[in-house]
Amino acid sequence: VEESFHYSAQSPTLQRAREITARLLHLFDRGKITKIFMVYTDCRGTETQVRTARLLPLESGQFTAAGHGDGIRLRYEPSPEEVLAKIVPAYLTGFLYAAMVDSFCAEQNARMTAMNSANQNAEKLLGELSVQYNRSRQAAITQEITEISSMRLCAIVKAISL
Repeated sequence: VEESFHYSAQSPTLQRAREITARLLHLFDRGKITKIFMVYTDCRGTETQVRTARLLPLESGQFTAAGHGDGIRLRYEPSPEEVLAKIVPAYLTGFLYAAMVDSFCAEQNARMTAMNSANQNAEKLLGELSVQYNRSRQAAITQEITEISSMRLCAIVKAISL
């Protein structure tokens, strides 16, 4: 790991993606790093996955024309170097920004799922406590009625005995 960019996904911005891209390309161009991979969380629907993507060096298979074989020759104008000099930073910036947004969405989804689970557990616990409270209250009322009836019965028995 040459460098880490902590907390970039908490509030993703295109400007932050550009800054990271510039730093990565600077290291790549100077030969300090030879490959760039990105590991990030990706949110697709309710499912969150950790993904790994190789960003640089580019592979020719990434640019094969859809539906065509490998025999296609692409013509670049003004030149392949100039085209790549413009495309690669935009590609990396777009990929990084999308990854940061996906990571942010995955985090929010995880928070939402955790809060939903906590809410369901609280409702279940509240229901169980409510039943327990009602049973205790009912037992106390029954006990009180039994005591009152018992005292009344004792009073009646005493009155008859006299």
